[in-house]
Amino acid sequence: MKRKLAFLSWGAAVLFGAAALFLPPQGEIDHTVLLLCAQFLLFAATLLGVDGYYDKMRDLIKK
Repeated sequence: MKRKLAFLSWGAAVLFGAAALFLPPQGEIDHTVLLLCAQFLLFAATLLGVDGYYDKMRDLIKK
């Protein structure tokens, strides 16, 4: 579930960035869109990092 949410948030960041290229003024990405994309990408990385850390610790405890 976390990986799907992380992938969807990454996809949303890419879509927002692409959509920003076609909104007025064309070809220029507003700083608010860049910040939103950065937040989505950080959210995705955080979910994947926490999930990976949790899996690693669970494997260490099982040993």
